[in-house]
Amino acid sequence: MTESMGKAKKIKKLYEEIWLELDNVTAVGSGKTKDGRICLVISLSHDDPVTRNIFPREIEDIPIEFRISGEMKPNA
Repeated sequence: MTESMGKAKKIKKLYEEIWLELDNVTAVGSGKTKDGRICLVISLSHDDPVTRNIFPREIEDIPIEFRISGEMKPNA
C-alpha cells in the first residue's frame, strides 16, 4: 500500500461518520484524481457550493474531490 493510500484510509476513518451527518453527503470513499493522485471522494446528492465550502481542498496532502451521486434511496 502506498503512503498516500494509507493516509487516505486514515483520514476517511477519522472523518467519514462526521461527514455522512451532513445532509448533502451520500458517501465517502477514495479514488484517483484525473492526474492519477490518490484522493478522498465525497459523493453529494446535488452540487452545492455551501457543502463544498465546508471541506478543505486537501487534508495531509490528500486532495478532496466531489462527485454528484443523486439521491440515495434505501432498499425496500
